[in-house]
Amino acid sequence: MEPVEIIIQAYQQIKNSLNEKLIKQGYQPIHEQHDDPLFHSRYIIWSNNAEALRLTWDGKEKWFALEITEDLPLKALSTWSTIIIVPFDAQNKTTAYLEGIMHTIVSSLD
Repeated sequence: MEPVEIIIQAYQQIKNSLNEKLIKQGYQPIHEQHDDPLFHSRYIIWSNNAEALRLTWDGKEKWFALEITEDLPLKALSTWSTIIIVPFDAQNKTTAYLEGIMHTIVSSLD
């Protein structure tokens, strides 16, 4: 599997795990964007109408970030606070590595 495919797979798995947890807490996905052909950066935003959470893959910096804001309704200049930033090595293709990254990000909401 190519590094880009590993990144996209990792993003999808993290997104799905967060989605499952957040929906149980009253959040809904409200926006997703992934139109960066160079770095494959992408993000998804969930909101519960009191706050919003954003999962980002930053392809240039090579990390996942989970952020939160209470600045609703969302605007282009909304201020986001970092919950966690996790560097990601797409060369590490082991299942244990990916599961560890996913667990670290999801458990940051506990």
